[in-house]
Amino acid sequence: MPSLTPLLANFSHDELALLSSFGDSRSYAEDEILIRQGEENDHLFLVLKGRLDVLQDMDGINKKVATLEPGDSLGEVSVFDPGPASATVRSSGESEVWLISSDGLDRLHSASPKVAYRLLSRITTCLSKRLRMMNDKVVDLVNR
Repeated sequence: MPSLTPLLANFSHDELALLSSFGDSRSYAEDEILIRQGEENDHLFLVLKGRLDVLQDMDGINKKVATLEPGDSLGEVSVFDPGPASATVRSSGESEVWLISSDGLDRLHSASPKVAYRLLSRITTCLSKRLRMMNDKVVDLVNR
């Protein structure tokens, strides 16, 4: 698993090999659904190859709200708080992702607390940055 994502930056080859043994690499064809809005999800996904479209159902129409590329991640909230997905994610061409479930993270923690802590710390940093950006957007909207 190449270190394409900020979540895995500065992990050693051995640490990446350990991580990959607790997750799963999956390939998707064009237009294949990885996650459906409203369905349960408890996985963290890292985009290794290709592009993924993030779609939200708005009045019965799926509108693209983001495109994810190699190095991007999704599902960070789901590993801490499994529940219904807030969007549909579809491959926009041949793609490959690495994913790990919340149970996989628990097993990783038992096997290597240090590596699990580093990964969870990176996930927390990612979520914190997104929360700050959303807070800024809310403040901008309120001040208009």
